Amino acid sequence: MTLHSKKKKFIQYIKNNLKLFLYRLNLLFNFKKEKKTEIIYIIEKENWSIKWDGEYISNKINQQEKSKIISTNEIPSINPRNKLIHFGSQYMWIDWYKLLPRNKNYVVSFFHGKYSDSPTVKQHIDSFLKSQDSIYKVTTASSLIHQRLLNWGIPKSKLEIIPIGVDTNLFNIPKYEKKFRIRKQLGFQKDDIIIGSFQKDGEGWSEGNLPKKIKGPDLFVKSVEIIARELPVVVLLTGPARGYVKSELSKRNIKFIHIFVNSYKEIASFYNALDLYIVSSREEGGPKAIVESMASGVPIVSTNVGMAKDFIVDGNNGGLVQSFDPEEIAKKSLEILSKQDKEVMVNAARKDVMRADWNNIARMYWNKVYKRGIKNI
Repeated sequence: MTLHSKKKKFIQYIKNNLKLFLYRLNLLFNFKKEKKTEIIYIIEKENWSIKWDGEYISNKINQQEKSKIISTNEIPSINPRNKLIHFGSQYMWIDWYKLLPRNKNYVVSFFHGKYSDSPTVKQHIDSFLKSQDSIYKVTTASSLIHQRLLNWGIPKSKLEIIPIGVDTNLFNIPKYEKKFRIRKQLGFQKDDIIIGSFQKDGEGWSEGNLPKKIKGPDLFVKSVEIIARELPVVVLLTGPARGYVKSELSKRNIKFIHIFVNSYKEIASFYNALDLYIVSSREEGGPKAIVESMASGVPIVSTNVGMAKDFIVDGNNGGLVQSFDPEEIAKKSLEILSKQDKEVMVNAARKDVMRADWNNIARMYWNKVYKRGIKNI
């Protein structure tokens, strides 16, 4: 071990111990002040998917069960005694589990990751598997990731499949007049074919000029380029860190609009402007765009990742592509866009996605995870 690596390891050791000291000190001073709470859902600070999901689950559980559940991103302020603590992301769990009491009253949502993704992801997975003795339940959104976790040695009794939910009141099929009005407000022409991509697919939280390859931004751009040879395509983007996609679309002279959203509710209206949504990811936990598109009456084409095969029946309620080939993604997209009976497809999708309404997802969390977990504390 070099002098530099020894120094780095020592600094990390000091940081971890300081983190632990401050955490325990906080618990000591806040123990008597704390309100009675049965479940704590740990969300991320960033105003993005994991934060929104945690808030929906907490709100619905409180409405349905009158249970005392809160969502928070202030991990040091929580008191783990006599509580079920749900980490909404495996990344936050890995950051904190060594500092928490080994009470086995922790729930962790594991969304995605495989050994071949990168050395960093491999290290993360190994750390997660080593921590499993401290976990009461691991939830995952798809049968694909559920099987992967089983293969890695996590007991079936510890695993639950609970899809990412969707607010089917917020995301719904618009009337023609509303769709026309939104498209006009966004500056689209009548004959434009609007393809949506509402995600974060660049590295970091700033410009995102470096592509996050597992999200398939390169596949998305190449697929759209092929579609644009036959149709007047305009791409509608939302989400942070979209620099790579915007740069590559510009190089190909493909029109696009990028809109920064201030709240989750804004996204629903953007779906109402779309003719097609494409998921071109190589790895996913969801994505929630699948259920949002289906609920909004937007034809969806997706690679076979995350929840895709659990919700999409190819040719019936959407398009499912079995490879990461832009030619195949474009071919499936053109096939769906040319359908004369798209209304039949989107109505089937809307019907099939109702099982993922947040009211149903909250009941699944309560019945499969929280109810029994509270009793075991």
